[in-house]
Amino acid sequence: MGQKSSNKQSAHSRQAANGSQPRQRTLLSRREARLALLAALILITILALIPGTEGRPTLIGWDKLDHVTSFAALALLARAGWPMARRAPTAVALFGYGIAIELGQSTDFVGRTASFSDLAANGVGIVLGLALAFWLARLARTMSWLPRRG
Repeated sequence: MGQKSSNKQSAHSRQAANGSQPRQRTLLSRREARLALLAALILITILALIPGTEGRPTLIGWDKLDHVTSFAALALLARAGWPMARRAPTAVALFGYGIAIELGQSTDFVGRTASFSDLAANGVGIVLGLALAFWLARLARTMSWLPRRG
């Protein structure tokens, strides 16, 4: 028992000595969040690029709300997978993904149209997702009962 305690103290001492911070408390490990992000990207890409006519049913019932919730989820998962990454590059990468989807939808193969209002909804979702991730990270730091994962 004393050895186990000593190992924990030495690991904490090593983190303090090399300037690294202890792991944050999270609900998902980074690996789990990264895998969930990959799965969400694949699913969203498939759903967004299914050939079809305009006016088809949406997941939530309003197309723009689909965009907001999808991109909020992507931003949240991206922050959970890479918690130390800067927010601006994350937002730019996700917005670029949204542009790529809109360009893909405008091809003859997909037969749908690109929309600036969809891009705006994507942007709103990204901002909301990053804000939620920030809030959840702050909340997690105050929860002593949540196990540490990395």
